[in-house]
Amino acid sequence: MQILTVHPAPPGGSTIAHADVEIIDGVKLYGLRISRAEDGTYRAFGQNSQRGRTCSFSREIVAKIAEATISQLSLMSHRTHDRTRD
Repeated sequence: MQILTVHPAPPGGSTIAHADVEIIDGVKLYGLRISRAEDGTYRAFGQNSQRGRTCSFSREIVAKIAEATISQLSLMSHRTHDRTRD
C-alpha cells in the first residue's frame, strides 16, 4: 500500500483527505475520499460514475488505506512545522 498523493480536507467535516493510492503493485486508484464515521470507523470511497460506484473495499483494505493516509498527513504536518528546515 502506497500513498501517491494526499490532499487534506478542510476542517469541520467527516472527510479526512483525498488521496491517490497504489493498492498493490500496478493497481492505482485516484481521488479516493477517506472519511471517519461517527462510530470512529474509517470509510474510503472512489469516484462515482453515471452508473454509480466505481469501486469498493473490504474493511481490512479501508483500514490500511486510512492508516497510510493518516501517516502521510502526519509526515506532511511534521514537515510543515519543522523549524530546522530552510
